[in-house]
Amino acid sequence: MIEHGGDVTLTVTTPVGTSFRSATKFIGAHSDHRILLEIPNIDESDLKYFFQEGFWLIVRAISQRGEGGVVQFRSQLLHIVDEPLSLLILSIPQSMQVTNLRKEPRYEVNLGARLYTGDTQVRCELRDMSKSGCRFILPALGKSLTVGQEVALKVASGGDKDRFFPALSGLICNQQKSSHYTGYGIKFDEEGEKNAKELLSHLKFDGTKLKLRA
Repeated sequence: MIEHGGDVTLTVTTPVGTSFRSATKFIGAHSDHRILLEIPNIDESDLKYFFQEGFWLIVRAISQRGEGGVVQFRSQLLHIVDEPLSLLILSIPQSMQVTNLRKEPRYEVNLGARLYTGDTQVRCELRDMSKSGCRFILPALGKSLTVGQEVALKVASGGDKDRFFPALSGLICNQQKSSHYTGYGIKFDEEGEKNAKELLSHLKFDGTKLKLRA
């Protein structure tokens, strides 16, 4: 439920009851039932005091999948790796708490699209969408957009790259940055919502995400 490279917040409580909070990046899950995180960029003294093997942490992250939500779980710090890369290795929890953020489901997709802003257009990738909004990504060094900006996305219709579904139009409502790309959320306007329903009707579930029908 947590994207690779996504932001997470760690809260550590030492055995004597002192708490410390910091932010870092989620790397992924290891097949040996372990969670891999980057070591937080904090003072060396705080790192040595609060991040010790055996300590328990509360991990919080925003999940963009499904209905979206705040994911929270308790995990034990098993190992601290310094070389060749600095990593925190945590146990995978037995359970986690998810607090929904969205009023409607958001479907995971992976569709090439064209982004239209004013008189310019660039290629982008549509990553998820719902009836009232969507999220797309651009290269980290690509075009920069601002919250509140009017944009439109057009997804190619089937195998014909010169034919497109009606535009998904609306306003940029949020931004998430990583080292490789920048993600943007769009809240559709009335026309965009109508066109989103049209596009969703042409998608089918392939076991992992929605894709265009053949």
